[in-house]
Amino acid sequence: MNWILYLSLALKGITHLRNRSLYLATFYNTLPFIGSVSRSLIESYFSSSVSFNLDTIYLNWNTSFPAITVCELYNSEKIWDLSDTYFGMEHDMHIDDFVSEIAFFRGICISCENCHQLYCPDNFTLLLDVFRTKCHELIVECRYLNQIFECCDQFLPIFTEYGVCFSFNSHQARKVAQVQYKNNRMTGAGHLKFLATADIQVHVHAPIDVPFHFSEGMIRETVLLGNNKELILNVIEVYNHENVEELSHEQRRCRYSHEHVEQRIGIYEFYSYSGCIVECTVALHLLYCNCTSHFMAVPSKNSLPMCDFRGLICLTHIHERLVAERKSCDCMSSCEEPEYNIIYNTADEYQDAEKDVSDIHVALVELPTQRYVRRVAKTPLDLLISFGGLISLFFNVSAVRVVEAIFMCLEYRKEVYKWANRIYIGTFKYLQILIRLK
Repeated sequence: MNWILYLSLALKGITHLRNRSLYLATFYNTLPFIGSVSRSLIESYFSSSVSFNLDTIYLNWNTSFPAITVCELYNSEKIWDLSDTYFGMEHDMHIDDFVSEIAFFRGICISCENCHQLYCPDNFTLLLDVFRTKCHELIVECRYLNQIFECCDQFLPIFTEYGVCFSFNSHQARKVAQVQYKNNRMTGAGHLKFLATADIQVHVHAPIDVPFHFSEGMIRETVLLGNNKELILNVIEVYNHENVEELSHEQRRCRYSHEHVEQRIGIYEFYSYSGCIVECTVALHLLYCNCTSHFMAVPSKNSLPMCDFRGLICLTHIHERLVAERKSCDCMSSCEEPEYNIIYNTADEYQDAEKDVSDIHVALVELPTQRYVRRVAKTPLDLLISFGGLISLFFNVSAVRVVEAIFMCLEYRKEVYKWANRIYIGTFKYLQILIRLK
């Protein structure tokens, strides 16, 4: 009978060993597949967490009217007349060139090289005050939805790479993130009219944005004195579901207006792609020349060092490098940028030489019947469910089994502690023997 008992125990041991070997072999062979599937789940979660769809069901949406920014253009005759008044009739002619490049700085200052031998005015802030047109002189007779308003109460100054411009319905100029001019079924499609008394450049952009150099997607129109300009636009809004903000920047690939980048300079109140590009360029100014242009270093607004003529020479020398490096700035698009498209635009022709003003009209063609909707496609719960299914598939593990294992460990904690203690003491003694043998 003893041999039968021994045989039974041997068969049980062989069966136990076979099961363990089969389990280990299966685990070893499936481990690479589990790793690859887990990696693909994580990559899919981060790469496609957000869906971007077009909603064509018309609701009572509030559509934001675009921001209209007016920037004065260089006028040589005006510069000459003001120079005669400011510097006297017998002033050096090179001063006119210098003042022109200071008052309408575009990133380079060729005439600054002459300042090593000749006198150049060094109070750039005063030059801007004298040679740039004030708001009440530049923009007159404003109407929105046929309601007259005081132009400079709504066309507020904003600091840009073109100098001080005047912006209507701009979050950055008003320093308020809420939309001021909304269009809906009650108001109808918005339209703005105003007159300009000088050559100007009109920028049409999202309220959160600012005009900047080399902007490709921003509507920009040059209006010379005496011309009429009419722009008819359509707009497609972007609507973000509430849970989109819970995702990281990398997952949704955009930033909200309150989500500034690290180490921001603080020129603009709210985050936008255009504002980020401008601040990145200013950071490059400070890096290479230890100063920035007088358009960005505004007294009483920030503590940035303002370039003198030597600093402007430095900016001129690195201009091509700046143009190249600003394309590599780490700036994400804004989550709240609507899309504006031109439906109708008057021809750029000189129309009336007798007129001393330009008539500008910007309007929406109609209230939009479609909008983009950004939704969360995959939440952390979806990722957890996917991993739970993967683990359950290969290891037959569930939440109940995990809880059961915890209770078993607590119930047999004395035995578990005893075996763990034996393994620890045995390993320690074994290491001591190895050290002695060495």
